Amino acid sequence: MKQLLFILLILSASLVFGQNKCALKLESGTANLQSKGIVELTVTNTGNTKVRINTYYSPYRLQLENIRENSNSGENKIHYTADVDCFTDCIKKTVKLRPGQSYLYTVPIKETIQYSKLLNGRNYTFNFFFDLIDLSPENCSISRPADEEITYTKTSHE
Repeated sequence: MKQLLFILLILSASLVFGQNKCALKLESGTANLQSKGIVELTVTNTGNTKVRINTYYSPYRLQLENIRENSNSGENKIHYTADVDCFTDCIKKTVKLRPGQSYLYTVPIKETIQYSKLLNGRNYTFNFFFDLIDLSPENCSISRPADEEITYTKTSHE
């Protein structure tokens, strides 16, 4: 009986201490992409402790992947991605998120690396890649946003 109680004690302790206490959930929003040229990234603390996150998300960290121009003459692919490294202290000013709290980043698409490769008046489809290396100085479990294909038309007034 003592052995069974000891095993149950060890099992329950491993479950309690083995839970991920630092977890972030990310969701992207494109409702204002075509009208305002803005991508929204919402970070929600789904863990059970406070988490520090960077107050600024650089547009260079948002990359457009699998870019395809949709035109009458077929589909033209643009293969242009960049490896963006941070050579200085990337995490400067942080904010603490309590459990259940969210933080919203607004990222202008015209400041992304690939934007200059898109031609005015053309219709494109692509996927977003959010580089999260400098999101938080803490070692958190991060769930990435759903990988959805985006349709976007570059206009000259942006």
